[in-house]
Amino acid sequence: MNKLRQFFAGLTLTASSFGSVQAEYKLNLMEGVTKVSHDIYDLHMLILWICVFIGVAVFGTMFYSIYHHRKSKGHQAAQFHENTTVEIIWTIIPTLILVGMAIPATKTLLELDDVQDSDMSIKVTGWQWKWEYEYLDNGIHFFSSLDEASNKARQVGSGIDPRTVPHYLLNVDNPLVIPTKKKIRFVFTAADVLHSWWVPDLGWKKDAIPGFINEAWTYVENPGTYRGQCTELCGKDHAFMPIVVIAMEQPEYQAWVKKTQEESQKGPDLGDKTREQLIAKGEAVYAKHCATCHLPDGKGVPGAFPAITGSAVVNGDIKAQANLIINGKNAMPAFGKMLKADELAEVITYTRNALGNSVGDAIQPKAVQEMLPTHSALPKESLKTAVKEEAPEADMSKEALLALGKTVYEANCVSCHQAEGQGNPPMFPAIKGSALVNGDINAQTTLMLNGKSMMPAFGQALSAKELAAVITYTRNSLGNSMQDVIQPSEIQKSQAAALPAQDNDED
Repeated sequence: MNKLRQFFAGLTLTASSFGSVQAEYKLNLMEGVTKVSHDIYDLHMLILWICVFIGVAVFGTMFYSIYHHRKSKGHQAAQFHENTTVEIIWTIIPTLILVGMAIPATKTLLELDDVQDSDMSIKVTGWQWKWEYEYLDNGIHFFSSLDEASNKARQVGSGIDPRTVPHYLLNVDNPLVIPTKKKIRFVFTAADVLHSWWVPDLGWKKDAIPGFINEAWTYVENPGTYRGQCTELCGKDHAFMPIVVIAMEQPEYQAWVKKTQEESQKGPDLGDKTREQLIAKGEAVYAKHCATCHLPDGKGVPGAFPAITGSAVVNGDIKAQANLIINGKNAMPAFGKMLKADELAEVITYTRNALGNSVGDAIQPKAVQEMLPTHSALPKESLKTAVKEEAPEADMSKEALLALGKTVYEANCVSCHQAEGQGNPPMFPAIKGSALVNGDINAQTTLMLNGKSMMPAFGQALSAKELAAVITYTRNSLGNSMQDVIQPSEIQKSQAAALPAQDNDED
């Protein structure tokens, strides 16, 4: 009897989910805040009610036939093999139903993929276990990780009640900020393993795949904060990789852009610090960026993530450790892309003098800055001075340029233009057979230096040597055979010549 009651209670709850109980019990799709999400919801409800109608009609007819043509009423089972009319009817009717379902479904799918006429573009890269956001229209670039309060509460033995943490596991340190009433195009890829970017309120999710590009778009009408998560099992901290999108009115968004750009120009604090100061600040950097893999006590996860405590690398040459952290290796990400020189110096010094280690040395931010890729972390004013005062680069052989260029291409270009240079039209043009790459080398250099549309300005991200190498590589590989080269010294001249023009534009 109790099971029967539970059965009918479940049926009642399911039926009521289409009404007011829906919001409480979450037994239906959420409608979201975008037109696309509403269209998906409407499509879902249309298909659902078609299926309900078919189910009622089929089972109703079947139950009616069973009841009214039962043997107890004297009916005899008809003996027939086939009926052409019935065969035609039950072929045509399902076909018409499927066509009727396919039309709105196709319309919605085409709408989901229509990224044309976007007002701005954002590149999203998945990392273990954080998100990297790059605004391709204004140069803003940052990483977004689980917020500190959630990160502390999730630790085993923390003693913190997760219910006391606002938006536990659904909050981040740097949210993605977008303007309202603008069509925003997203480009997705990954740096290590499969990830999936999902914000339910937007109405869709997209996989982030290493070496591959996916795209989607959104248009948010009203300001608000919308939360999501990674929905691809991407490793041990998959559950701690949230997404927060904040939609702002245009004036507030422009103010955020200006503030963010100004902060990014400040660059790292390169002043010398005492070992104690570096250790004190390094603890917070370690907790935020390193404890996830190496654990808060530095003991690591045997077989997966090596221990910091007693590590031969941490207790060995400090520059070798710095080089590993900056450039990464295997599962170790390249933190030189994520952290500033002062943060790197702090965490390196901390690991060598804490977590069971007592090397007793320290590394200063200036020393770390010299190890970073040229200009990558320099503010704009420092960049101008560095370019103007930089000693001329020595000429390189074509073979050396091609070898270095292949490495630079794989690190900076392959995610968009693909490993074989085939690109991903129409988003990212092919390198192979490109009119630009097979044309005037100076025109290609100008584009690489200054960027255009979705093409970032690599003049501030790569050194003259790296730029010369990758330009030479693209013109002599990937299906191209221009047989020409450009030397680092020529790139330096182009970089220096471009700076005054940039100053005038800003003034």
